[in-house]
Amino acid sequence: MGGPTFAYNNPRINGQTIFVKRGEHAGKLGIVKEELGKDEFLVSQADFGTEKVKLSRKQFLVYRYRKIHVPIDKVAGKNPDVL
Repeated sequence: MGGPTFAYNNPRINGQTIFVKRGEHAGKLGIVKEELGKDEFLVSQADFGTEKVKLSRKQFLVYRYRKIHVPIDKVAGKNPDVL
């Protein structure tokens, strides 16, 4: 019934939540913000906060059917005036 939560071959990656499986950011969740070229994407938000990271397609899986719960300090930083 549950089935897998990853779509391995989803062609529409922009705006999708991803799980990084390789590289220095392995184990993090993020959202694809922009496609930079063939198999290169700009990822931000979730575990990355405001940081923007360039990842190749082979470094992540597209994650589906899950809402991301992000601590507010990762979104707004340590400055409460941002809210």
